[in-house]
Amino acid sequence: MGLLTYLVKKAKDVRLKSVMRSIICESVFDIFALFEVLHQLEVSLLNDKVNNGGSKFCLLIIDSISSLLAPIIGGKYPQGRSMMISVAMILKKLADEYNISVLVTNHMVSAGNGSVKPALGESWKAVPHVRLVISHECGSNICTATLLKHTQLASDRTAKFVVPS
Repeated sequence: MGLLTYLVKKAKDVRLKSVMRSIICESVFDIFALFEVLHQLEVSLLNDKVNNGGSKFCLLIIDSISSLLAPIIGGKYPQGRSMMISVAMILKKLADEYNISVLVTNHMVSAGNGSVKPALGESWKAVPHVRLVISHECGSNICTATLLKHTQLASDRTAKFVVPS
């Protein structure tokens, strides 16, 4: 390996380590733990805003929100829908007050007629400002993103992309 190649690789490693140190991952297995993490995040963001003039925090990702919300909707919690709306309101508040982006993933389930639909269905449909469906072509690494809802762009726009294997 030449010196230039070594230096480039070393610089990439340093950058990757820096990026990885800036990622905080919280494992959340139920709605109550999600509320607690969101509350702690809001307190932290408020402290940063007061003490430092703002936060460097810019993206909140909640993977598989349907796995947290589905058990309380129609289950043993009669207040399930109101809890779901509370989560939505907290996420919108965090995005608005602290200028952060919120990315939430939702599972797809069978619609019964051979098609699929979002797991949280109509209850969650109005919550996000932007809704995308990302699908994967069988037997390939080609994916398609379809815009379902956007405040400024026309719906049904698509883009294909490749996920490297």
